[in-house]
Parts: sequence; C-alpha cells; structure tokens
Amino acid sequence: MTGAAFPSRDRKGAEVVRAAWMILLAGLAVAAPEKKDKSRELFEDICSYCHSLHKVDGKELSAAEWRGLIKGMVSEGAPVTDEEFSMIVDYLAKHYGRKSPEEERGH
Repeated sequence: MTGAAFPSRDRKGAEVVRAAWMILLAGLAVAAPEKKDKSRELFEDICSYCHSLHKVDGKELSAAEWRGLIKGMVSEGAPVTDEEFSMIVDYLAKHYGRKSPEEERGH
C-alpha cells in the first residue's frame, strides 16, 4: 500500500526520522573534539617533555627572547624541526609575550 492510504503513518515515520537525525547531529556536535591550535599542541607536547608548562607563567618575553631561550633548549636536545621551532616561538610570543603599552593601559 502507498503512503497516501495511511497519511498519519507517514507523518509519524517522518517525525521519527527527523528526531533521529536531530539526535545524531546533536551527538556529533558534542562528540566533535575542539580543534586545538597546532602551535599550542607543539608547545605542550615538546616543552612538557623536560619541564612543567607552568614555567612560562608570568613571563613576558619578546619573540627574540623566546627564540633565544628555545634555541638553548634545542641545543640541549629538544626534538623540533625548524618549522616547529618557529611555531612554538610564535605561540609563546603571542600568549606569553611582552604587552604593548596600549594593552598595559587596558586599551
């Protein structure tokens, strides 16, 4: 028999399918991991190999200062490529860098 003979049955079926899709999509949204910044991942993975990540708390170094500090760590054996090195320096300069005079004044 066709759906025309049982219109209420088709409506219920469509509602069930719609509800199932909504549940599925909601579950995917909850289950989807937050996209993590690759430079942050590198910082966390590589730097925590030797010391606590809290070591950067309260530091406000320029990009050049971070670069020099990390070069020392690389010479001690931190396993990073040139590209990863740059990404970590950029991450630290952005999140643990010196604040501009405008930022310090709260502008």
